Amino acid sequence: MKIAHMMSHGGLNGVSTSSMTLIQAQLDAGHEVMLVHTPNSWIDRQQFSGPLTKMASGFATKPDEIRRVGYAIRDWGSDVVHTHGSRANKFGLVFRCASGAPIVMTAHTRQFQLPWLFAHAVIAPSQQTADYYLSHWLVRRRNMHLVRHMFDVDSVATVTPQSRGAARADLGISASAFVVGSVGEITERKNQIDAVRILQGLVAAGVDAELLLVGGLSDFTRRDPWNAAISDPAIAGRLHLTGERQDATALLHAMDVYLCTSKSEEGPIATLEAMATGLPVLSVDVGYSSALLRNGINGWIFEHGDVGRMVETATRLATDAPLRETIGRAARKTVAERLAPQSIVPEIDAVYRVAVGRSGNGRRQK
Repeated sequence: MKIAHMMSHGGLNGVSTSSMTLIQAQLDAGHEVMLVHTPNSWIDRQQFSGPLTKMASGFATKPDEIRRVGYAIRDWGSDVVHTHGSRANKFGLVFRCASGAPIVMTAHTRQFQLPWLFAHAVIAPSQQTADYYLSHWLVRRRNMHLVRHMFDVDSVATVTPQSRGAARADLGISASAFVVGSVGEITERKNQIDAVRILQGLVAAGVDAELLLVGGLSDFTRRDPWNAAISDPAIAGRLHLTGERQDATALLHAMDVYLCTSKSEEGPIATLEAMATGLPVLSVDVGYSSALLRNGINGWIFEHGDVGRMVETATRLATDAPLRETIGRAARKTVAERLAPQSIVPEIDAVYRVAVGRSGNGRRQK
């Protein structure tokens, strides 16, 4: 099959990394892939193995640019167009209306946009994501398909005492501290303020804890609730804010436990990276985390805002390194077994075939 991906995200984030994994898995499966990407984007700088055709676009919704990209995809001979990101989705809408090209969109986030109505198929990585679009009448039920993000565990290294020590030395974190943390832009949606509260709870319980937050700073970090929380004298010197980093997966190795306190997520990819690294994960019930994490087996799931129970569990883990290692190994095994690219690519292929059938463009496929 010849698959054209349009990816309008330029930086390093969950959309970029999940799209990269998907493209490489499709190349490994024998598909031909074309990638339309933003200029100087993170995904364009990555190395792929296989017949990948690339072209750059700013995804400006102007007739000349839409024609340039559309003709390139048509002349390349695509069987299906798969879009990622709001600007790419708008291009997909135009292609769908102008040519009837089979269009598949992945709902990497929840956005109230018109293009979803024009996709021949929409892929949701979690039931929560699907429910949002269905409840807002943005996607017809027959066009919604639930397919989890795939993840290649070999793309991240497993944490070792040596890698943990090196990561902490790089960040200036004590070798003996119990470190909890997360990866992602610090925003109201990501809700890292609850991670700060967990740190406060750990310190109050007598744990020599530190908190590592890897990610860029948003406007939220200039608001009173955030500033009040991080100004607590009890956690002075225990909070580490790295800002945006390109080596986030390496910095995971500085942590003992990974926290996901988000108010909403579709994946989330950072949680999968932590599990694959071999970290115990304490997560609220977002995305498909509850479908992967089993309490006390490979991590823990909590109700939103249940900081107290998260502190209790983290306190227990702080004094039980063997348990952390056992949970971490089980977490990596879960990702390897349940999200292996070779098992999920056929599910996405099936969605493509449905989209082609709905479009009426039944080109013969390999």
